[in-house]
Formats: sequence, structure tokens, C-alpha cells
Amino acid sequence: MALPRHLAGACVFCAIPLALPVSAGVIEFTDKDEWINAVGEFTTIGFTGFEIGTFITDQYADLGILFTDWNDSIQFSPTAFPNDEWGLDGNGDISVAFDTPQLWIGADFPGILRIELYRDGRLFYVSKDYGVGIGLFVGLLSTKPFDAALLIDAAGEAAIDDLHFGVPAPGALPLLALGALTRRRRRR
Repeated sequence: MALPRHLAGACVFCAIPLALPVSAGVIEFTDKDEWINAVGEFTTIGFTGFEIGTFITDQYADLGILFTDWNDSIQFSPTAFPNDEWGLDGNGDISVAFDTPQLWIGADFPGILRIELYRDGRLFYVSKDYGVGIGLFVGLLSTKPFDAALLIDAAGEAAIDDLHFGVPAPGALPLLALGALTRRRRRR
């Protein structure tokens, strides 16, 4: 069944490679390279340069992000955090707020992770739970900007190795969608 012309353009994101469930204009990725190819530029926080146990709150404010739980702490573990041996223990969950609305977020993590996206204090998307292991990744690409996210481990012990987030330059979102569609067609 063909979509009516006025709806066909709205489904461009349905074709992003290795995309998992689509809901509220959000694509879920478990393959980090595919997520990187889909989003382009992003900022990464590796949680290095602090002493073990340092509570992370506004240390990354210059990047436009605050950690709003006030109890997320730096940990060192070559096993749990294989990227650089440093990570963030959420002491339950990890809550972040952005100065500028974002369109993508991703995390390298041990354990299990679910990401909730918020705009103006309202929840609009909940990913499925991913993981059970070490050195895992989950990334989201949203067509709806979000200004806060909650990273949750179903077991109550959220931890992340690295956090990635970003927003495209104005007008770049349609080009991202077109590029993702083109890459998928070439792979068939």
C-alpha cells in the first residue's frame, strides 16, 4: 500500500540503516558506527580528568549540559569502562539537562540501559531496555528536539562509559535523513 504524497516525506526516517523501533520520530541504534554515520557531528564526554568519587554536576556546563541528579560520581574500572577506564556511576539513574535542545544522544555503557527523552519537563519517548554486558552502546536520533534525558538501568545501577549528544546545523536534518536513506539503498 502506497502512502499518500503528503505523508511520504514524513517517513524518511523509517529507512535509517539498522534502525530499531520507530516511535515519536525517534530511531534507536545499537551499532555505534551506524549511529555515528546517521548523526554526523556530536560531542563526547569521557569523564576523565577527575578523581574517583567526584560528583559530576556542572563540570561540563561549557558544553551545554548539566548532570541534575547531584549524586552521579566518577568511577575507574578497566572492565566496566573499556573506552578509557573512566565512567560515571549514576547511583541509581543519570539525569541530564541541555542548554540547547538536542536531536541525538548515545551512550557506551555496561549493564542495562534505557533512555527517556523530555521536552519542557514532559516525557515524550522511552527507549526499550538494552544491554546485559560490558562495552555496549545505545544511541537515539530524534526528529523532535529534547532538552533533558534520563538514563536508567532496570536493575537500578545506571553507569555510562562515554556520553554523546548533539544537534545538526540549521537545515541539516533533511540532509541527514536523505543521506541515511541513500546509504541504505546502496547496501541492498
